[in-house]
Amino acid sequence: MIATAWSAANLTLAFVLELIAVGALAYWGVRTGRGRIARVLLGVGLAVAAMTLWGLFAAPQATYSIPVAAVATKVALFGGASLGLWQLGHRTAAVAFPLLVVANLAVIHLGHLSM
Repeated sequence: MIATAWSAANLTLAFVLELIAVGALAYWGVRTGRGRIARVLLGVGLAVAAMTLWGLFAAPQATYSIPVAAVATKVALFGGASLGLWQLGHRTAAVAFPLLVVANLAVIHLGHLSM
């Protein structure tokens, strides 16, 4: 029972971290773009690009099972989100976020939890 709850909690956290990363990229795009149209296009475009890449390479049921592409997608998504947060002045979140991601991925992979 405890192992099942632990597994569910970590897998849920992984999903929430993925959503936070997409949101952080969109937030960076909206805050960085110049002009209303550019802000919307950049924010939406980054979110759609991130979700598309995730679905193609990094999702549990990814379209393509290419380990190198999965790792590259995760590094780009989580790293880009952290860099965006840093650039926007959210220094604590920019440092804490990747640490939480690495800890969560370590628990999932070392604990052999199904993603």
